[in-house]
Amino acid sequence: MLNTWPDDRLEKREALLSAVSSISDIVARNVSFGEEHCYLHPDSWDAIHDSGLLSLKLPSEIGGAEADPVTQLEVLTALASIDTSAAWCTMVSATNVGSAGAFLSDTGIDIVFADESSTSHPSIVGVGMPFGEAIPSENGFFVTGRWPYGSGIKGSEWVTAGAKVLSGAQPSGVSEIRALFRKSEVNIIDNWNVAGLRGSGSNDYEVSELHVPLALTWSGDDLPLRGGDLYRIKRPAFVVFGHAGIAIGTAKRSLEEIKSLSFSRTRGVPGQTSIGDSPHFQMMLGNIDLKMRSIEALSKSVFEQAWDVAKSGNILSEKEQFRIRAVGAWVTRESLDIVDSCFHAAGGSALNMDNPLQQCFRDMHAAAQHFMVSPDHVSSYGAIY
Repeated sequence: MLNTWPDDRLEKREALLSAVSSISDIVARNVSFGEEHCYLHPDSWDAIHDSGLLSLKLPSEIGGAEADPVTQLEVLTALASIDTSAAWCTMVSATNVGSAGAFLSDTGIDIVFADESSTSHPSIVGVGMPFGEAIPSENGFFVTGRWPYGSGIKGSEWVTAGAKVLSGAQPSGVSEIRALFRKSEVNIIDNWNVAGLRGSGSNDYEVSELHVPLALTWSGDDLPLRGGDLYRIKRPAFVVFGHAGIAIGTAKRSLEEIKSLSFSRTRGVPGQTSIGDSPHFQMMLGNIDLKMRSIEALSKSVFEQAWDVAKSGNILSEKEQFRIRAVGAWVTRESLDIVDSCFHAAGGSALNMDNPLQQCFRDMHAAAQHFMVSPDHVSSYGAIY
């Protein structure tokens, strides 16, 4: 299959990080396009697609990386340190590609993954929340609905959506499904005009009475048909690793930007000492470095523990799930604090639209709004602890 990765864990991690490095120049030079047009530049999306990064969570038996949680963290950290929106779209699509690869029937796999003309696995984006409705037919479902936050939808080939099976029409007790549409079948609503994560192009999308064959659906209660240890890490932990990586990567980018700026700019009266010579700034920089090291260490430690549980053939306990979600929320808040500190240290220059710190500031605040990293999850962990 396409995009087959090394079996050895460390070799696989190196190959995935090398894939990020190979597209870094393309992604970096197109950041401004995403900011202006509110979706990723096609060249950036194509580079991410062709590099194989969208197979980050795809079962290895169909050529995916099926990467362990720490590797996922590191890959998305590396990409977010270049462009948070590019990393966000990669996270969303990799999750959907992986889910489709794990849960679709063999017939569905043949339809979606067997395009020999493609240079890589398909791109798939979408929203799992059941905002739509599904009416069963003889060989599928008629799906109607509108879904928000379709990150990366303009560049994708396929789109997924969650839908509730209408009461009284449920086959075999199925109450919810995930449906898979071709992008050409979906109406994209151009409503992504926002402050942060502008390049993610997270537009709403809708369908009306669209017939979806059974082969392109699966139930949220289904057991995966493919995939190994990774798929014993069920939701929500399955999607937290990427959120943590994006937060850390954005914080790292902010730190590098303020370090670079600190020795070339002054604050206050022109001609005074540079920002970098200020003892207050130096104290801030030291604290940020220590905080960065602590959030990375905690993330890797807890995510590695989850991987050990999965490799042992077990399912994460409720407490372990809560802990992972709490880590994602805590790391996001600490990263947000780092970005804010860097932004404020830059003074008025950070307000300029061509200053990367203002983009990091907006993107980090947008990423922190996601329910998956809500501070409430720390409270929930405390309650069960």
